[in-house]
Amino acid sequence: MMPKVSPTSSAIFAAAWAAALQLPKFGYSEIATAVKISHERATVIVRSWAKSGVLEVVAPEVNKRKLWRVAPGAARPEKPRGRSAEENLWTAMRGLGAFTPSVLAANATVDPMVVTTEEAQAYCRSLLAAGYLRVMRKASPPLVEAVYRLINNTGPKPPMERRLRAIVDDNTDAVHLIRGVGQ
Repeated sequence: MMPKVSPTSSAIFAAAWAAALQLPKFGYSEIATAVKISHERATVIVRSWAKSGVLEVVAPEVNKRKLWRVAPGAARPEKPRGRSAEENLWTAMRGLGAFTPSVLAANATVDPMVVTTEEAQAYCRSLLAAGYLRVMRKASPPLVEAVYRLINNTGPKPPMERRLRAIVDDNTDAVHLIRGVGQ
């Protein structure tokens, strides 16, 4: 299974904006608590709003916390479209020698994209099955993660799992792709 940016990322972005409108002032923690998301994801969302100019600073760096409020008349900004999780994971893999899914996720998380360890694990499993990765050390759950190494670096574009329509002939075990469908 391939990692996704998040099937509900647009809903999370909208819920965070609704929470920000309700709060007289907020920081990353207030948004994270209101929407029940990670502090990291809330940080990414609030920073994207700050960059787009829809926030006003209420309290700059009080106890190492910056607080904002929504600027009067500000419209909800569009959810930023950055690179996909696969693009970030593949780029990180190409730069790392050996890696665990958590190290890979940390290196693939780039503002505004938050990549989870679970997404990194799923992508590693897919690439391992396709022959792009080699296991350098097996996992010993729950404490020790597998260590992988990229062995088939085919270029800057990430290999991605696709769902294809095909006809399978059980008489001959032949597989015939259905061309033109969804292309």
